[in-house]
Amino acid sequence: MTDALSSLWATFFNPLWTPVLVGALIALLAFAQRWLVDQPLSCSTGFACLAQRARPGKRRDRESDWRVVFLLGIILGGLLAALTDGVPAWQGTTAEFGRFYTALVPDSAWGAALWWIGGGILIGLGARLAGGCTSGHTIAGVAMGAPASLVASAVFFAVAVGTAQLAAWVLGV
Repeated sequence: MTDALSSLWATFFNPLWTPVLVGALIALLAFAQRWLVDQPLSCSTGFACLAQRARPGKRRDRESDWRVVFLLGIILGGLLAALTDGVPAWQGTTAEFGRFYTALVPDSAWGAALWWIGGGILIGLGARLAGGCTSGHTIAGVAMGAPASLVASAVFFAVAVGTAQLAAWVLGV
């Protein structure tokens, strides 16, 4: 392999948790989920189930138990990946999210936290309005050939590209 190809290979596949491996595992999970419980894999519905459980006097829905376990698995899986993929960010390394992040997000910890919380709320509202989140539509829905998921995913990508272009133009970066 040439030096250029070796460098490109190392850029994309150097970490312990390679994108190809993670993508394959997510695909297996999506198909196993559909096969085992005949429901699509999604995150936003799990958050809705968790929020519903937090309401006082609300009866527990046994049908949504797997969604809460799935959410905990996302958190624990992310922690496991962070702990096994070199040095975690909280142990002295600094994360770099790029020039858009640097230009948009406040420098203070409180400002950044409010920015992230606000973004999370907007993402949650958008997911509920779209009838599902990007993972539900793009990973599970497209894999199952759902027409609504194909349209929703196309809109997700178009808006992401448009937003990035608008941000680059407005910020001059």
